[in-house]
Amino acid sequence: MQLNAEDGGHRKFIMVQLPEKTYKVDQDTGKPILDKGGQKIPTKGGKAAYDAGFKSIDQISRERIRRAAKKIREDNELTLPENFDGSFKHYRVVKPIKQTLENIEDFDPNNTNLFTNMVDGFSSQSLEVAGDTAGEDTILTTWLAKDGYSFDTNVEEIKFGNYTAHQVENNRLYLINEGWGADQTKELLNQLGTHQLEVQSVVLFGYSFNVAELRELENGLKQLDSKVTLIKRY
Repeated sequence: MQLNAEDGGHRKFIMVQLPEKTYKVDQDTGKPILDKGGQKIPTKGGKAAYDAGFKSIDQISRERIRRAAKKIREDNELTLPENFDGSFKHYRVVKPIKQTLENIEDFDPNNTNLFTNMVDGFSSQSLEVAGDTAGEDTILTTWLAKDGYSFDTNVEEIKFGNYTAHQVENNRLYLINEGWGADQTKELLNQLGTHQLEVQSVVLFGYSFNVAELRELENGLKQLDSKVTLIKRY
């Protein structure tokens, strides 16, 4: 970030840090060890961090980046490039909760109506982690990584009526949320057929589509002159 501030560069970095606790944990019960006052006991090397409010090492790491960016801005106030980027994105690897896994196991695509919004099960609130990330963002980010895209890949929102899809590098179109219907399929096929939209594949979150919606979309894509692959993920 300092070099970017000096020469207007666009260097990027990835930082990885395990969430090592700054307090002791009982290995038998998995519960924090409590002293007589009912407080968690900081580790020998983590006392200063714990007393400062950091419960894990990765929290310190994020704060260091914030402070470094703030200092660079203050020290280079007059010469700082207009497009200087002192921010960062924070990713977590989190397992779905038991209820989400049970909903996945019980899912029946033959139902005409979907009674459970499976996307919400991947929001930060449902996963019980800090932040306000929507389930759609979690799924999209996971898929982008799975499909070999970098974390800074340009993702463009494409509207089909009141439905928002995500296009990546004129290559893939991701359909994740519920709400896709006949009107959206008609609009998508029209844009693909008239070359307003160019994609090689459409990737959809199968839990958000019932069998009728899937069949209509699948049949429509097969009738196009240009080959567009439909990828269903569960």
